[in-house]
Amino acid sequence: MSMGSIDKLEVMRLLSAQLAAFLALLLAAAAVHKWMRAAQMRTAVQELAGVPRAAATWAVMAAALGEGLAAAMLCVPAWRAAGALLTALMWGGYLALIVRAIAEGRRDVECGCSFGRTRHPLGAFEAARNVVLVAMALLAAAGGGAPVAASQWLAACAFLALYGALDQVMTLQPLRRGAAV
Repeated sequence: MSMGSIDKLEVMRLLSAQLAAFLALLLAAAAVHKWMRAAQMRTAVQELAGVPRAAATWAVMAAALGEGLAAAMLCVPAWRAAGALLTALMWGGYLALIVRAIAEGRRDVECGCSFGRTRHPLGAFEAARNVVLVAMALLAAAGGGAPVAASQWLAACAFLALYGALDQVMTLQPLRRGAAV
């Protein structure tokens, strides 16, 4: 191997570890969100996924457990690829449901994909966000199993804070309609 390919491989391993840390925190926050806002999440699985009311609680619990499992797997280098693929599968499923709702003209459904309390119409932002999250998960899966350094966990916390801030900014109605603030 040439020196350049070794450097690229190491960069990919570091990027994979950083992405795994961020995704693990995001998944853990999403799982906690589902438990804390169970009623809102039951409405979301009913409206977005068409899950019957009687099964909505079980669907929310399964989603939260899946997110928790994927988060834990992302933290263990030996299980990172499997956890990242599970993450990509879950967020790909959410993406498919969002795109279906938009295509059917059901932009006003509760998707449960925001940490805030504000309900807002589905749009290109929600779809694009999930495309980016799926891509990040696939990159994390491809990068190998480097351990996550303490500084990477701190950076992941900062990225999670930025993610939450962007989530809240995108709920502003003038911004979503393309008007200047």
